[in-house]
Amino acid sequence: MDRHFLMSFIFIAYVAIRIFAYSNEFMLNAVVLSGKMNSDTQTAKEIIKQQCNANRTELKLDFRTIRRWKKNLLSMGCFVGQPNKEIFDNNPQISMNRLTAMTGVKRSMIHRILHEHSYSPYKPIYTNKLQSGDKIKRKAFCEWIFDQDEFNFYRSIYYSDKAVFDLNGQVNKHDYFIWATKNPNVIIEGFNTPQRLIVWVLMGYEGIVKYEILERTVNTDMYKDIIKSNVIPFFTKRRNSNLLFQQYGAPAHFATRIKNILNNYLDRRWIGKGSHLIEWPAQSPDLTVSDYFLWRHLKEKVYSHNVTNLSELKKVIVEEITKIPLEMIRRAIDNIVKRCAKCLEYDGGHFELFLG
Repeated sequence: MDRHFLMSFIFIAYVAIRIFAYSNEFMLNAVVLSGKMNSDTQTAKEIIKQQCNANRTELKLDFRTIRRWKKNLLSMGCFVGQPNKEIFDNNPQISMNRLTAMTGVKRSMIHRILHEHSYSPYKPIYTNKLQSGDKIKRKAFCEWIFDQDEFNFYRSIYYSDKAVFDLNGQVNKHDYFIWATKNPNVIIEGFNTPQRLIVWVLMGYEGIVKYEILERTVNTDMYKDIIKSNVIPFFTKRRNSNLLFQQYGAPAHFATRIKNILNNYLDRRWIGKGSHLIEWPAQSPDLTVSDYFLWRHLKEKVYSHNVTNLSELKKVIVEEITKIPLEMIRRAIDNIVKRCAKCLEYDGGHFELFLG
């Protein structure tokens, strides 16, 4: 055998042994631990220590090897071999399936490695982008809440809001699968014009005191009817000047004739855009009890039912509204104090991730 060929073969074999001496699981574990410890050198020492304690065998591993694995994973999408096209996709939030494809490590093993290093999956909170003016108004509202002399003042506020309930809302296209040994070729038909109901509620420390279920988008005329038939009678009947009405800033809500009605019957007793008392801060679902509690809870309950028409959907919505425990509503309203405090702590910015 040619000496040059023999030496080349030995060199290639040596490199191959060095490269493939470690399993994909081992290399992924090292990369994850390195990210946690923020030190390739300390990671190498820790892994050598673990290996010695577990198998009583000596392991040679230095920081340069771990650094190479990390570099390969980021640049090529795999520990060794050719570049992996998937790593170049424009999605920075890597999925478990993609990590499996990139590393060659089974999902169960990835779960175990991440769990051992105290990693957990977290779902992001989707919300609207805040402008500087939004933050100023959010802070002003929260400061106003804390400036009131009356004990538990916020409990005197009655919150109004509306939400859309689609008839086919219980079908989540991203999570809906049919398991079968052969393709059943199932087609789920949707509606060209979505069938939906609009639900409006008035909610306070007494619970949900008024609600309307409508089949059309709420315009100014319809909202005027809601105000005159629900809101004004409710507050007039109680004759309590301390009770306040809140509405958010939908276009129909701050039409001139709506503001005139509210100022005529509830002057300085309503919160919203154009109010003489204080504006409700825009872009603030994290301060809106209907957003951070009611609609989340109600939609989860409603969409757990299998409804096939609007009549059934309406019936289910009514049933689920009446079943919401009063104590649950009161806890959600009391939570506004903690939320206002956090909002001020974060200078009017997003805070829900830090509520604890």
